[in-house]
Amino acid sequence: MKGRGMTKAKKWKIAIIVLLGLVATVLIAIGEGRFWKYQENYIPDGTYQMLKYEAKSAYSNELINWTERGENNDSLYEDFIVVENMKSQFYYVFVGDGEPFVSPFEHDEKIPQTFDPRTGTLKQDLTVSEYKALVISHIDKISKKGEEYSNVKEVSVQRCVDDYKKMLKQKRTYEKRPNGLVLTVYADDGHIESRRTFKRLSSEEAEELKSGYDRDYEYALEHHKGWDHYGDYAIWR
Repeated sequence: MKGRGMTKAKKWKIAIIVLLGLVATVLIAIGEGRFWKYQENYIPDGTYQMLKYEAKSAYSNELINWTERGENNDSLYEDFIVVENMKSQFYYVFVGDGEPFVSPFEHDEKIPQTFDPRTGTLKQDLTVSEYKALVISHIDKISKKGEEYSNVKEVSVQRCVDDYKKMLKQKRTYEKRPNGLVLTVYADDGHIESRRTFKRLSSEEAEELKSGYDRDYEYALEHHKGWDHYGDYAIWR
């Protein structure tokens, strides 16, 4: 009887060891899966310039290549993003008739976003109240005093906040490419609203791009001081 008891005990020990081994294997597999998923969706630090901008028209869900149309009409969007530790910062640049334009407000706005490698999505970091405070602070920097400007400020803040609320409801996904990435924005009905294709620049190209952007911003900042109509200060989103 004693020998049989020892045999059962050994069988239980073996069963427990096997079970623990299976659990460990599953946990390791899950961990490795998460690790490879992170590596697959990891966006390296650097500057990424937009090569192609597609968005749906006002009449259908068909995407239109606005970059191609802009090249034909001498009006281009030359936006770029800077990535650091999976944090993304968007920079808007519009070129019309060969002249670049940087909005003083959009330069200072700086909406922080984060790449989430687990879901392959780009998420907004600020709450609505945090964003509203940021907008008010930046509009105060460039606006003038007076009742007309106060009215414009109120309207502009509301437009920006409404736009940000819309951004929070939208789904933003990203796809890592060998030397770049693609950002896709989905509308509430599930259709693609816009798609931007970016190429990662070399350090020399990034430095040149940022220097040009800073010069354009300084020019825009100096130029806006000459605005003499309160309507010029309205923020259109």
